Amino acid sequence: MISSKILLLVQIVKENIPLSWSRKDIETPTFNWIKLPLSGLPWVYSADVPAKYKVEQLYNQLEGKFPNGFLLRGCSTQIANYFNKMGHEIIRSGAEAVVDLDNLDKVSKSVYELVARGNRWGIVKEIPLNQANHIRVSEFIKLTPYGSKPNLNYLFNNTFDSNTRCFVVSSPEDKWFGVLTVSVSGENSCHTEMILRNSNAPVGVMELLLHSVMITYRDEGYKYFSLGEVPFVSPQGMIRADLGTKIKQSAQEQLTFKIGRFLRYAFNYNGLFDFKDKFNPEWRPVYICAAPKLQFRALLDLFCETGYLELSRSELISNIRTYSKLPSN
Repeated sequence: MISSKILLLVQIVKENIPLSWSRKDIETPTFNWIKLPLSGLPWVYSADVPAKYKVEQLYNQLEGKFPNGFLLRGCSTQIANYFNKMGHEIIRSGAEAVVDLDNLDKVSKSVYELVARGNRWGIVKEIPLNQANHIRVSEFIKLTPYGSKPNLNYLFNNTFDSNTRCFVVSSPEDKWFGVLTVSVSGENSCHTEMILRNSNAPVGVMELLLHSVMITYRDEGYKYFSLGEVPFVSPQGMIRADLGTKIKQSAQEQLTFKIGRFLRYAFNYNGLFDFKDKFNPEWRPVYICAAPKLQFRALLDLFCETGYLELSRSELISNIRTYSKLPSN
């Protein structure tokens, strides 16, 4: 008998597209991509695709546009299985947290306590998509813990377009404590893009922001709310790949996770996992897919082009400087 977790995962992936891609009322897809310098593969990092597009249609469009091969990240098990069936290579890169909005009341007691604390400081409101607010969000990024550090690129949609909505936690004096942007990924599903917290934000405001926005989307008829990917994690109970062809863990995948764990000093993905896990999500696998082959050079490309290399270098230098100033015994 198929377990309830597998049934839920099947329901989710029916509408799934790569993370930070959008479904729109259009006839043909529009792909955004860059050419990776070492491997030469085009990396399609985002796209707008027709609302009812299936995996097979998407693959045929990509193969027609990039006949010599291409790379995707943020892929679901369904997409990874299809690539595997076509003889291409895939590796798991992390896990995505997806909240079933019909069971939103099942979040932990600690979340409700934090929401109550956050309520003391401000209210959640949606802000209009205009140039002034775009500038203000850009300025707000500088106030976050990573605001003064090298940026991560191509991993989420940081633009304001017709498919994106923006919510903030604002004080009575219109001081922002947190910012959240959300895009539509399916007929009844949505996906968080930017989750931004002021470095001096009071405890509970981010829980207030996310919980309030989830209620908004639930009341509008959405079923699934994705909190996005956490890289290099393997949550307990996550369904790895049980929807078709079995996907084995490759040496490249093992190496990717080892490198990720080694570089956790630069990017606190464990803290990100703990924050998202509070909302009792279903954790599901996220893959990197390449046609025809996923060369190790392509993984090096991603490490460089996303900004992980520069962030790691910057944080290493910063840590060395900090520890060098500590008094010796």
